[in-house]
Amino acid sequence: MRASRLCIMGFAALVSACVPSMNALPRLAELTGQTRNPHDPPKGYERLFSPAPHNFRHANAADGAPIRRGVKAERFELREGDCGGSDCGNPRYRAELQLSNTREIGKVGEETWFGWSFYNSTVPSFRRDDSLRLVFGQWTMGGDASPAVRIIQLGQDEGDWTTCRPAICAGPEREKGDVVLQLEDLRRTFGWGKAENNGYVCRLFDMEAMQRRWVDLVMQTNFSQQPDGYLRVWVNGTLKCDYSGPILSPSSLLESDQPGHRRGIFSSYTKRWSERHGTRPKPTLVVYYDEFRIGASRAEVDPMMLDAEGAEPLD
Repeated sequence: MRASRLCIMGFAALVSACVPSMNALPRLAELTGQTRNPHDPPKGYERLFSPAPHNFRHANAADGAPIRRGVKAERFELREGDCGGSDCGNPRYRAELQLSNTREIGKVGEETWFGWSFYNSTVPSFRRDDSLRLVFGQWTMGGDASPAVRIIQLGQDEGDWTTCRPAICAGPEREKGDVVLQLEDLRRTFGWGKAENNGYVCRLFDMEAMQRRWVDLVMQTNFSQQPDGYLRVWVNGTLKCDYSGPILSPSSLLESDQPGHRRGIFSSYTKRWSERHGTRPKPTLVVYYDEFRIGASRAEVDPMMLDAEGAEPLD
């Protein structure tokens, strides 16, 4: 009996030496770039006020998930009642990741390219009086600075695209598209109002019209606070934004010299919904992102170009 017990103990010790502990998994993921738990963020990212497991997970083509390239995509889900950190008790909630290492993004004044694919599974359209002010990507200098750039869904009847100053509203599309690009930092700092369209500089696409279809986006910018700043966005290969001018306010530069990035679903203001619908539950929102890349040229990040070249997916 004693010999058998020693044998079992020796086998257990051998197994424990060969199998990494739960505490070792994050380090293993950091070294290999792989995540063992499907709810773990990709390398270099962390959850931001999004503690619920369903807020984020890696989705697989084998399970029937929509995939733009390769076999995996990022799935975000936001449900009524979700909250974390300072969002709790405030009219906002989110399922969002943030870049934990901003060194991948160029410094202020340096050209940086971003490319990714976006898939709307369940997000509906809204009117101004019940919009959840949903944000699907934002770039911020951190600290107390407002987002320099954010991609936000407006109500279908929101935005003043006809009388906006041409220097501000810099996109060719004026008639349709509730997903827009906003310069929120400049809006708050300089009090941009109707003449500047509250900082909504470009219409990008219509959320409901693109439901259950992949949308490829490419963004080129230098995050400058000077007149030499620029911001261009292509949607499915078509230029939808061509803004020239400052991107950042002087005060935001006090926080950092490199912008950070967040993506997912951020309901930034829920009071309109509550005032319009009372206690009616908010819709459950599901979106997917795939192939998010940061680079020094369009060829490094554009999903369509990468497809044409037969480049390896990020999986």
